[in-house]
Amino acid sequence: MTLSEFWDALEHVYGSVLGRSLVSDLYIPSLQSTPAEALKAGKKPDEVWDALIMETDQSEAARWIHRAPKKRR
Repeated sequence: MTLSEFWDALEHVYGSVLGRSLVSDLYIPSLQSTPAEALKAGKKPDEVWDALIMETDQSEAARWIHRAPKKRR
């Protein structure tokens, strides 16, 4: 997952306002930081995405949304 795929998936799954709020405000224990802090520290976007999906109890479909063709989203 690229960083741009991360942001696209975030907006698709959570919406732009909630998604950005989760990235900046939600502390995720498995990352020992917020997603924004983890990305800034150099964690791979797919690791951060997986942790966010697990922490917010999203479906497997949401986990792989960045791999779906854009017209199927």
